[in-house]
Amino acid sequence: MDVFATNFSTIDWIIVFVYICIPLAIGIAVRKYIKQLSDFIVAGRTLRLFLAIATMAGTELGLVTVMYNSELGFRNGFSAFHVALIESVCILAIGLTGFIVYRLRQLRVMTIPEFYEKRFGRKTRIIGGVILALGGILNMGLFLQAGARFMMGVTGYINPAGLKLFMSAMLIMVLIYTVLGGMVSVVLNDFLQFIVLSVGMLIGSYFIIDRIGWEKLFEIPAAVDKTSWFNPLSEGADFGIIYVTFMVITSLAAGALWQSATLRALAAKTPKVAKQLYTWSSISFMARRVIPMLWGIGAFIFVSQTPELFMAFQGTDALNTQFGMPIFIAKIIPTGFLGLLTAGMFAAFMSTHDSYLLSWSSVITQDIIAPIKKNELSDKMRLVITRVCIVCIGIFLLIWGLWFEAPVSLWNYMAVTGTIYLSGAFSVIVAGLYWKKASSTGAVIALFAGLLAILGLGPWTRGDNVSWYFTDVFISVMTYIIVFSGMIIGSLMFPDKKIAEVTK
Repeated sequence: MDVFATNFSTIDWIIVFVYICIPLAIGIAVRKYIKQLSDFIVAGRTLRLFLAIATMAGTELGLVTVMYNSELGFRNGFSAFHVALIESVCILAIGLTGFIVYRLRQLRVMTIPEFYEKRFGRKTRIIGGVILALGGILNMGLFLQAGARFMMGVTGYINPAGLKLFMSAMLIMVLIYTVLGGMVSVVLNDFLQFIVLSVGMLIGSYFIIDRIGWEKLFEIPAAVDKTSWFNPLSEGADFGIIYVTFMVITSLAAGALWQSATLRALAAKTPKVAKQLYTWSSISFMARRVIPMLWGIGAFIFVSQTPELFMAFQGTDALNTQFGMPIFIAKIIPTGFLGLLTAGMFAAFMSTHDSYLLSWSSVITQDIIAPIKKNELSDKMRLVITRVCIVCIGIFLLIWGLWFEAPVSLWNYMAVTGTIYLSGAFSVIVAGLYWKKASSTGAVIALFAGLLAILGLGPWTRGDNVSWYFTDVFISVMTYIIVFSGMIIGSLMFPDKKIAEVTK
């Protein structure tokens, strides 16, 4: 008997295939409405509140989100919930106060580095654009890998050939309709995918609770440490006070300044709508973590009660823990329903990839190439460059995903790579918006200092016996401290002669 055999059948493939055809048709249909770059990048700034909330939820609840959150639940149990709580509180705080996003929308910028130029000059914009693109593209470097592992786990096709096959096929689908339709295509599909994904998540949750039992979900499995399963600050947990501190900083910075999410605020109809978007989205941000974490917890309980599966996740050749959740749901959800859920997960994969590809390609066009050319590029040429960048980034993601294996959990990889951009951007944007003495020299120092976060991906962060000051999380926290210090000291030592209009 194949230990990885699942309920996925021909009818499930048909359901998924039919769904795939819908976004491709939308991408082709909306192409005629893309007449200028603002249509392609920010949908002409026409998003009203409900559609903005739906597209934000669709983008931020991607398949990779489900995968890394379920992996956190699979590995750490309920102690992982602190990540969800911290993030939702930070998003709510941003929405209620309008911190950063309100003023950025008032300035009518299309990208974060565009603000750099308004406040600190063209050189800062180009440097910031390069670092944003580097951190962002590396951050999504394992999205394809995680998506392919989901499909492998659900279909039971777990082998090296399956990784290459699914990664290639899934990337081609996303590239076609993102290149054709830009943000208009993304918004329309995100709305559709929000509905499909919501239904899929409800179906999955019902069968998981029915199979495991609500009370048993909250029981501590015999194979884990009882304290660390619930307490992230306990001695045996994978987290600790430094990790929790890192989550607070990262959630606040990413909530306000992660390009794919911020694009929704910048595309909102008014600054007030941008605030409301974050206030209401705090609910979906909580759900996007808690529900997959519960799935991961259910998966661990199921695996620990199935000796053949449990052994597959042990030893030197252990199966990657990302496989836990998809194998679990594919074994307990009946055929047909499994196809609907998989279509929803594929929807999540599409919605995240299209937004991220559009975000980083628009940064390369608008914030690196156009400023170097002194903004002499026509709108038509910028559209062409943006579309070429989308394809080039997609090819890189395929190569990187096949070659690189994260030394830590998928979530830690994303948090660390995000720090490359976020640490510098957070200090530069906060200082640029709220501190008149912030200077271009301080901004450049801060942006370059953010590159220190790359050290968190090094081989010295691997293993159980690594010293605490060599861990990826500690390196990331120190990066934030160094960046903010660089911004303050650089600004005080090398002030600008003229205060930018943005702060007047």
